[in-house]
Amino acid sequence: MIFSALCHRGLRTIVDVAVLLLVLVLLPGIPPHATYTSYDIDEGRPLEGPLEPNNIIDSGERILDGKIVGPESVASKSDDEIFVSLHGGKILRIWGKRFDHFKIITSIGPGCDGPWQEKICGRPLGLRFAPDGRLLVADAYLGLFSVDVETGEKERLFDPSEEIDGAVPKLLDDLDIDSEGNIYWSDASAIADLSDGVVEMLSDPTGRLIKFDPNTKKNTVLLKNIHFANGVQLSPDHDFVLVCETFRKRVWRHWLQGPKAGKSEIFVEHLPGMPDNIRNKDDGGYYVSLVSVKSPETFDELKFLAKLPWLRKLMLRFVNIAKVVFDTVTWVYPNMYTEEISFKIFNLEPIAQHLSSNKTIVVELDAEGNIDGSLQGNSGLIRFISQTNKIGDNIFFGSPYNKYLGWLYVGVPTMEVEGKGVRMVERDEEKEPEAVKEGEPEVEEKEGISKVEEQKEEKEEEEKNIKPVEEKKVESKEETVTETVPKEEAVPVEVRPTPKEPGASTAEEAKERKEEVTTAKPTVEVKEHVEEKVSDEVKKQDSIKKEEL
Repeated sequence: MIFSALCHRGLRTIVDVAVLLLVLVLLPGIPPHATYTSYDIDEGRPLEGPLEPNNIIDSGERILDGKIVGPESVASKSDDEIFVSLHGGKILRIWGKRFDHFKIITSIGPGCDGPWQEKICGRPLGLRFAPDGRLLVADAYLGLFSVDVETGEKERLFDPSEEIDGAVPKLLDDLDIDSEGNIYWSDASAIADLSDGVVEMLSDPTGRLIKFDPNTKKNTVLLKNIHFANGVQLSPDHDFVLVCETFRKRVWRHWLQGPKAGKSEIFVEHLPGMPDNIRNKDDGGYYVSLVSVKSPETFDELKFLAKLPWLRKLMLRFVNIAKVVFDTVTWVYPNMYTEEISFKIFNLEPIAQHLSSNKTIVVELDAEGNIDGSLQGNSGLIRFISQTNKIGDNIFFGSPYNKYLGWLYVGVPTMEVEGKGVRMVERDEEKEPEAVKEGEPEVEEKEGISKVEEQKEEKEEEEKNIKPVEEKKVESKEETVTETVPKEEAVPVEVRPTPKEPGASTAEEAKERKEEVTTAKPTVEVKEHVEEKVSDEVKKQDSIKKEEL
């Protein structure tokens, strides 16, 4: 009887849950407002050939570790300074031999209490320098900006609340600029902002590649239905523009000039991870940074869900109910705790942490999209790379999540004289010259080593030669022990004859002692302080001898 009642109640619960789930899946109008269809996610390329594993990135280091958050994008005008976009709407200038000096030059938004309020303070993602020297910024929430890096003054070029081709841009991501001042930028999603990136990931693609004309203030959609449109890069001749499609692991090319103008095609696909930003290489070709690299041995949840649109729809609607609950509590009783939880529910960072391994890959492409090399890391020293820039002899690795900026020095080692030889010195061994303190003699540097250091080495060499080493054997009944004792410098010692008494030292012993002292000849000129030391030692021996007599 009891068993039958439990079975009946359990069955009833299952039916109730099934009905609720059907309502969530089939009932129209329930947010998030998106469409869901089945699609395929291609397998990533095997790590072989030009993708053969290496540890190049593991040779890098972290700079400003723990002092910054989310250095997503990097831009520069010269080799000795860089500009970085950060959480909180900040633009940071970094300089110095080891890039350890920094200063905030401006904030895109008015400021906020924390990352969970980034809709207010802004989140700059893409950075580029315009031909006139002003810094262009794509802020995920606040629009396109132009910044004077010397004064910190900023100007908004485009307000994202404006509708473009029937849809309001929700997530401005990256940008590039041509010689005529036209800005090519990516709108990662038309249905979800940056804090709700999971919605774009599990629904149909809505990302776009857009061209902005600063003269007419007009935006033109070049390419649409991109599954999270991300990094943007013009070709060196500006005849085409590239855009990364993060969730499909590929890069698109849209032709701007020539016989294919207006047409789009896949530039590279089957990447071994999710591409973020793309940047030019000095020697031609491109760096494609993979922000998330999944271990091939682990289960691919996204590939599994891609074939199940009804399940993705159910998941998003069910989770969105929880988000609505936390948003309501925050509205009734404002507090940072529920606000932060709501911010993280659809945020991509926890998903990236879950899907990624310690493996890090930056794919190198040639001018036609063929993979011709890679930079890789396996230790987890530098992870979640969103952008790779080679600036002078340095490679910088940006990230949307890290609390440091990745740095790899790739310059040629410098020459430094050390003693009488020459050795190669890496950049991180170089030290800035120390300031000369008041009252101290000025030190003249010559080929990496000072005169003071040379004098010190000469002094050490002299002391070694002044005290040569001889071996003296001390025999016992059981074994022979070899002792090493220093020879003392030859100094004339006057030995006075004394009457022989029982138990006292004989003249022959004194003569032998004198001969032992005078036999060793110095190999170099004796310093005054060394002579005084030896003289004191001889006087001490004479005193002991007199006491014995």
